[in-house]
Amino acid sequence: MDANKNITVALAGNPNSGKSALFNCLTGSNQHVGNYPGVTVEKKEGSKIYKRCNINFIDLPGTYSLSAYSDDEVVARDFLLNAKPDIVINVVDAANMERNLYLFTQITELDTPVIIALNMIDILKSHGKSVDKKVMSDLLGVPVFATVASKAIGINNLLDCIVNICENEKFKYQARAKVDYGEDIKEETNKLEKLISKSLELSKFPKNWLSIKLLDNDLLALKLVSKANNGIKILEQVEKSRNHIKKHFNEQAETEITNRRYGFVNAVVKIVVSKTGQKKIDITEIIDSFALNRYLGIPIFAVVMYIIFKFTFTFSEPVVNLFGLFFAWFGSIVARIIPNGPIQSLIVDGIVGGVGGVLGFFPLVLFMFFAIAFFEDSGYMARAAFVMDEIMSRFGLHGKSFLPLMLSTNGCAVPGILATRTLDSKRDRLITMFVVPFMICGAKLPVFALIIGAFFSVKYQTGIMFFMYILSIVIALSVAKFLSIIVLKNESTHFVMELPPYHLPTIKGLFLKMWERGWLYVRKAGTVIVFISILVWVVFAYPKAPVDKNLTEAENAAIQMKYSIAGRAGKILEPLFKPIGMDGSKAIALISGFAAKEVIVSTLGTIYSIGKVDSKDTLPLKEKIAADKDWSPLKGMTFLIFCLIYLPCIISVTCFFKETGSSYKWLTLLVVGNTVFAWIASFIVFQVGTLLKVGV
Repeated sequence: MDANKNITVALAGNPNSGKSALFNCLTGSNQHVGNYPGVTVEKKEGSKIYKRCNINFIDLPGTYSLSAYSDDEVVARDFLLNAKPDIVINVVDAANMERNLYLFTQITELDTPVIIALNMIDILKSHGKSVDKKVMSDLLGVPVFATVASKAIGINNLLDCIVNICENEKFKYQARAKVDYGEDIKEETNKLEKLISKSLELSKFPKNWLSIKLLDNDLLALKLVSKANNGIKILEQVEKSRNHIKKHFNEQAETEITNRRYGFVNAVVKIVVSKTGQKKIDITEIIDSFALNRYLGIPIFAVVMYIIFKFTFTFSEPVVNLFGLFFAWFGSIVARIIPNGPIQSLIVDGIVGGVGGVLGFFPLVLFMFFAIAFFEDSGYMARAAFVMDEIMSRFGLHGKSFLPLMLSTNGCAVPGILATRTLDSKRDRLITMFVVPFMICGAKLPVFALIIGAFFSVKYQTGIMFFMYILSIVIALSVAKFLSIIVLKNESTHFVMELPPYHLPTIKGLFLKMWERGWLYVRKAGTVIVFISILVWVVFAYPKAPVDKNLTEAENAAIQMKYSIAGRAGKILEPLFKPIGMDGSKAIALISGFAAKEVIVSTLGTIYSIGKVDSKDTLPLKEKIAADKDWSPLKGMTFLIFCLIYLPCIISVTCFFKETGSSYKWLTLLVVGNTVFAWIASFIVFQVGTLLKVGV
């Protein structure tokens, strides 16, 4: 074999089968994330050099089957059909083989070399069972290996097998057992295969697979055939064959095919799985007796979220302060090197002040992502969705809506909006898309950390942040209820989801997930926020106000702020924002947040770098804000509430517009409705707080 042999390996498996954990073990840090062409389903690729082979791993979306029901299933199937990977590793949850091997029965029909990774084999053993891998391999005609991805067990066996398959062509194409659909169905597939073989367009697809899919009433397969030169004849035969099967079995063809697949799977499992002794204590059952309890489930979820925020603020505080001091010091060094003038102001006030303000909170974002990743990988977040299902349905949301909301909290509103594609009902999708932007995403987090850090002591910061998180959920549910009653009527439906067993996450996996999400934050700071920071500096620095030598530097800076484009715009907007406790500069900061919510921090950083607070230039941004008499704890809280509710960033708005079918009606309701709602809520908070003299 060539020294530089390239091997493409696809990982396919059910959700929660440990596929992503196995992918992380196989690739380490040599991976990147993108989107499949034409769709917004996440594409994860990674590579590993092993025994002089360059193995390229593709982590396919988790799917239960290769039917055409969702984007994930279509993407996984299209990749296996069109990309034709050298090998497919079918990741199977060893403790749930009956369900997981259903996917295997479909993959084998694609005539692709397959390796089965019986993952989480330790869970199977804890259930007092064992599996005979050799017998299973002989029955299925494919290599079978036991793995525990969370502990990196069995990884080298998989890698050795990959290399051996590519070296040994005979082994690669050995016969494997397939589902026996019976003579009647086989007779109908033979008729279809003869017609399919006459079509040049369909020759690249496995005939047996395509004939089964047509009988299975697969929409994509039917569409594919309809475009072929003899498509009409094939479709006519499909109709005849389906009618024959229904008449013979008194069942729809797809039902009979499904039954045959599960019958095959159950027979294999009965042969290869045996009891080894007494079942061990199931930790998952014990924990779930509390975590899924109808009375304790919600309080436990609240405690988990509080722990996440407590961990984030407690451990990130020293590092965030250090970053703030570093950027303040770095700005002062640059100011000494570059002569006084526009260039110095652009770099120090615009770029360092703006981008540094955002990057200063990078440690806090990393700690947050690490904490959330821990509860995700442990299996708890799936329980959180289950627990929230009953509450969500009461407010007109589908239980699955919790997953897009959590995605938004974990990073950005955009993947949260895109994740609504998993919802079957257009109504459920639309309501969920409306409420996703209310969550405190990774972009809003620095804004909240900045203002909370400026006006509240460390003792209360976690509590305030936790309160804002609960408030975001209350607002989201209230808006969902309003939309479901007034705008989008009809009942929502409950959902069924798989709950993976609890397990201790690997440090490697947690750091990979933390960095993967954190890097998006850094990349945005290095691109979008740099550009916006420069633009913000321009509108605050020009036109230049005449300098009065009799005034101090801070007084001249204050005049410049009012004289600038931003200052004049702020003056126009100030009457609108004054009733909610904000002056023109705060209004400009919020408007700039339409580009990206982190830009609010960079805009404030630019404002204070230009010299709003004299003699405080070496202090971190939050201390400059705390020292400013134009702020107060009440104004800070009002600022956060407005930031929480008002229109989402331009990328989220664009995504929302596309996902609603380019509907200007829904777009207007989102942009105008959210902003008006934000103003009303902020007005009430500020005026009531002022009346009661709370935080003034």
